[in-house]
Amino acid sequence: MMNAMTLLDTNAVLNRLLVLHLRSLPMYVSQAPPWINPGRESAWEAVQSIAADHQATADRFGAMILAADGVPGYGEFPLRYTALHDLALDYLLVRILEYERQLIRRISECADLLRMNPALQAGVLESLGEAKAHLQLLEEVTS
Repeated sequence: MMNAMTLLDTNAVLNRLLVLHLRSLPMYVSQAPPWINPGRESAWEAVQSIAADHQATADRFGAMILAADGVPGYGEFPLRYTALHDLALDYLLVRILEYERQLIRRISECADLLRMNPALQAGVLESLGEAKAHLQLLEEVTS
């Protein structure tokens, strides 16, 4: 009996997850550093840590795609991110918090789509746990 989800569909879900992490707002901000208020260096370190985790997660999804003989699609940063240049970190933290909330919802949706493939779903659920930890960290540094 064949899985309800084809290999092409599985790779599409994994590619969606790859792009969500690789082209995330924390990744963009880490590559286009904002203005940082004195004393907010720990908040900046948190954003850089989240971006590093997003890169590692994207790498894991890329490896999953390649293992299934798929082709990773790296995507591009959304054009709207260019409007965020030269802004203060405290302003951007609010947007990054919202991004992480949306990321949690999207990862949950993808995990549901992969329920017929427990091995892949486990990797997705791991990234969900990381996203929740990132959200908690961001809430701490913004309060």
